[in-house]
Amino acid sequence: MTNNSQVNTINITMFPASFGDSFWVSVEEDNLDILVDTGFKSTYEDHIKPKLTELKTKNKPLDFLIVTHIDSDHISGSLSLLEANDLSKKIDIKNIWHNSYRHIQNNPINENKLSLKDQRILQQINIKGYKKDETIVQNHNKDISGKQGSSLASLIFKGGYDWNAQFNHDAVCVENVTDIELSKNVKLILLSPDKPKLQKLLIFWKKELRKLGVSSTALDNQFFDDAFEFLVSHEKPIKKNINKNISSKGINIEKLMAEVFEEDDSPTNGSSISFVLEYGNKKLLFLGDSHPSIIERALKNKYQQEQLWFDAIKVAHHGSHKNTSPSLLSLIDSDTYFISTNGNKFDHPDLATIARIVGRKTRVNRKVIFNYETDTSNYFDNEKLKETYNYSVYISGADEMFTFMKD
Repeated sequence: MTNNSQVNTINITMFPASFGDSFWVSVEEDNLDILVDTGFKSTYEDHIKPKLTELKTKNKPLDFLIVTHIDSDHISGSLSLLEANDLSKKIDIKNIWHNSYRHIQNNPINENKLSLKDQRILQQINIKGYKKDETIVQNHNKDISGKQGSSLASLIFKGGYDWNAQFNHDAVCVENVTDIELSKNVKLILLSPDKPKLQKLLIFWKKELRKLGVSSTALDNQFFDDAFEFLVSHEKPIKKNINKNISSKGINIEKLMAEVFEEDDSPTNGSSISFVLEYGNKKLLFLGDSHPSIIERALKNKYQQEQLWFDAIKVAHHGSHKNTSPSLLSLIDSDTYFISTNGNKFDHPDLATIARIVGRKTRVNRKVIFNYETDTSNYFDNEKLKETYNYSVYISGADEMFTFMKD
């Protein structure tokens, strides 16, 4: 890994996205640009928008916008992007990947079968909109909490974008397609979601509608994209604070590694789009907020190897202890781990996750790259620990690019 752009390279920029995700990936050889998630409105205004302006000056499109799942910390910037683009046609977006209700519904019925009661309940969901954007962004004076009136699905549809085209305009899931040629030299291997994970999201949606009193006959309505995204965006389990008594004294990596692992059961996280990018001999693993069991299964099925080396790994769910299992880490490794969060919500990243990553025996120095300084990054930025376990801690710059050269 280097920090200099060259022709035969794949480049990653991890934008500051508060407690969210936003990654820009480019391959100069193929003139390919990919935006994976968009953080919050402030992420779009301060970091994504300038990159798009740069593309526009080069008369270059954004080749892929991949929105991994319906969570405000991944989706909010996309809303600002598409709203602005609808007004100014600022940038040509060639492909958008995003799973909405229209992609996962079963047996759609006609809207005119909705009762007046059901219609009122859905209207109230739409009025409430997405979960409120409560980001705290330093040195950002613009409004970041304005009311969002349209779902991402409706903005994509209204804008006429090519939507999930590589999946025959159906759901982005492994049963539809796994290996996708993004350009001449870049291939994407889809790892998640699968149809059972999308079905769990659908079940969650239906349960929430029933709680609100919507009749069962209305649950498969094909015009529910807005209400689906608005309601699902509020789903989040309560995070238990396991980063207690953080101190540089008495650090015990083995004790942290030995903590019992319990996998994330969030339907929205389970629906997360995760993948491997292959460029020549380089393999980059982007895990979104995915569940580790499905990733482990998909990687074993694809590569048929007991151990897999990646040139970089984007750690799942901002380093949550429920999304990086010891079992998955026995399969994958890298010398570069990206962790995106400022720790302002849910206290991510969790100590146990970093301990599981760096505590394994290794012959290479593992670099853990954070885009913010947090209590956890400070906890592990300990000279004795770094020497003992052969790792390093690095805080990236706001728009710093990390470059991986194809051999």
